Amino acid sequence: MSGPKQDLPPIPLEERVIFALDVADFRSAETLIERLAGPVRFFKVGLQLFFAAGWPVVEAITRRGCKVMLDLKLYDIPETVRLAVRQFADRGITFTTVHASVPVMEAALNANAGVGILAVTVLTSSGEAELKALRYPGTMADLVQERASEALRLGCTGVVASAQEATHLRQTLGTNFRIVTPGIRSAGAASHDQKRISTPGAALLNGADYLVIGRPIRDAADPLAAIKTIQAEMKSVLAARQLQP
Repeated sequence: MSGPKQDLPPIPLEERVIFALDVADFRSAETLIERLAGPVRFFKVGLQLFFAAGWPVVEAITRRGCKVMLDLKLYDIPETVRLAVRQFADRGITFTTVHASVPVMEAALNANAGVGILAVTVLTSSGEAELKALRYPGTMADLVQERASEALRLGCTGVVASAQEATHLRQTLGTNFRIVTPGIRSAGAASHDQKRISTPGAALLNGADYLVIGRPIRDAADPLAAIKTIQAEMKSVLAARQLQP
């Protein structure tokens, strides 16, 4: 299999925030899509919402000209994964996620669905206790590096990884792949169920391309103002990185 494509295109600022539609039903999701589409052009649909609303919620996003990250974190026998990913073809899905197991990643890529495959390295809710339970001999950064290396060798579009590991991934694996980073919080905000968190600016400085953000926007008194503040911080950092917003 070939590696990631060279010379990745610049990412528009309004696509760098992937808004997490972590709600329980179609109506709640549609309300957020209608309110945020424009300043935000990329939405994440996860397990809860996809099981509740199915393809209509994806269509509600794509018909507004926005992109979709279908975040189902697939992990099953290879043929089941391949057939599942085949269902994503021609649905307007930009990214989908699978766990960073070699047979699972190979199966997702072999589906040839025209969807970018993101390998989930280690969940941002995982910490040292989970690492110890795995009896992994190295550090969290070592495990993320190992899984990311396999993902890129196979030809995945990129990886899902915390901002804490992004710097090392960029230093060792280069820039010709995408890093999608969840666990984004403003300085001093509650971490909730996330353990490896970061501010938007720090995540971009560390090498992230896309930031998955949900609660800090959804729960803000003024979600549109929250997006504007986050994007202003991102624009400043991107200028410092001399990247095209």
